[in-house]
Amino acid sequence: MSNKTNILKRKVNRIKNIIYLKKCNITLFFFMLFSAVNAFAQNNYVKLPQAKTNSPTLIFNKTIIGSEHLLKILDLSKEDVHDVLVLKDKPYEKTSDYYNLSSQGVLFVNLKIELASKTQSEMNTFFGLDEQNEIYIDGFLLDTKKYSIAVAGITEVEIVEPNNINKLKERVLNIWTLPKTKRYSKRNLK
Repeated sequence: MSNKTNILKRKVNRIKNIIYLKKCNITLFFFMLFSAVNAFAQNNYVKLPQAKTNSPTLIFNKTIIGSEHLLKILDLSKEDVHDVLVLKDKPYEKTSDYYNLSSQGVLFVNLKIELASKTQSEMNTFFGLDEQNEIYIDGFLLDTKKYSIAVAGITEVEIVEPNNINKLKERVLNIWTLPKTKRYSKRNLK
């Protein structure tokens, strides 16, 4: 191999190493990133009273919703990760189809592997609801039908009944992608 080829390979490996975050460190990285920068203060988000308050939303391969919990269980190697994009600025509400998921930030993770997912219609039908019913992820409304949900990332599914507190017009699904220990900040537990 030529010297240029070896240099290029080393640069590619360095870039892969920079992009890749080990399972143990990725949660700490996300926590520090979104704790230190409060760019996503509460706004006019459509959410249920039990909405999550302390974890960013992850969007895999442009259309699959998940969380940092999914990253842990996938056991990815650096070869599985194409790139990671951290959304630094709050998206514009009128033009962003993921705005309502952005209260704690959004990370776009492009993988070289496929993730099994279910569409919102499939989830609603499976749970006996009209396929066009709204779906909430970790308590936040999905504003568009574009997104599906990573099957391996689902930790719990609730059928939420309308009441005076949540102001819903019909039964909806709230799909938790976070384990119970990660769903609420300390201030909401008081």
